[in-house]
Amino acid sequence: MHVDPAVPGRPDAAGWQARLALRFAARDGVTRLVHNRHEGPLRLIRALPLPDGRCQAVIVHPPGGLVGGDRLRIDLSLESGARVLCTTPGAQKWYRSPGAAATATTRIDVGPAARLEWLPQPAIVYDAALVEQAIDFDLSDDARMIGWECLVLGRAAMGERFANGALRQRLSLSVAAMGRAHRGARRRTAVHVPAGLGRAHRRVHRVGRRAGAGARRCGAPGLAGLPGAGLRRRGRARREAARGRHARDAGLARSPPARR
Repeated sequence: MHVDPAVPGRPDAAGWQARLALRFAARDGVTRLVHNRHEGPLRLIRALPLPDGRCQAVIVHPPGGLVGGDRLRIDLSLESGARVLCTTPGAQKWYRSPGAAATATTRIDVGPAARLEWLPQPAIVYDAALVEQAIDFDLSDDARMIGWECLVLGRAAMGERFANGALRQRLSLSVAAMGRAHRGARRRTAVHVPAGLGRAHRRVHRVGRRAGAGARRCGAPGLAGLPGAGLRRRGRARREAARGRHARDAGLARSPPARR
């Protein structure tokens, strides 16, 4: 594995600049980290081998958030047959900006027969933040992946809503087997929020020639196994139980007394 030492990042008038480049390769059925280069406050804190041969990569941005003028870039490459679960230890934060936008660019190449699970923690967008985010996935024709991007607009628990600011997000997906037409298709999202929002927005993507067959076939845990799925099931069960109790109570209140 090739590892370049960190280059101390220094904030200037334009903000922090940071970059991380990672490459993974399959060796005898086990995925290993073979290249790791970082500049500034953005790095891989762990490449953990998993029992099934996958590698769990945990990426961290030590400052914990981005302000106006900050620029982050991640380049992730999976060679043929590599299997990687990529996560983050905590939520990324987009802080309010006095003028300049903060930007984050991610480029991911998934090679032949490679499998990627892209499951970062949600990102919190503060009120008055200016966000520019771009994520590009480039898959070989027989590569598979499951991924999500979750944004929380505002901090509802603190009574803050995303009432000012701007969010521009571009998700680009290219699959070799689908040709150039699909390669040029991009999904753009621009959000300007005058009224204020405070709920989470989540996009889940399953990609591959047989993505509809289910994520478990590509080595991913499947939607039922994603973080928070158990909490959602338990919360739904509690709500259904509460509705049942209310219905029984209402039925008893409306029932006339039984005659003897």
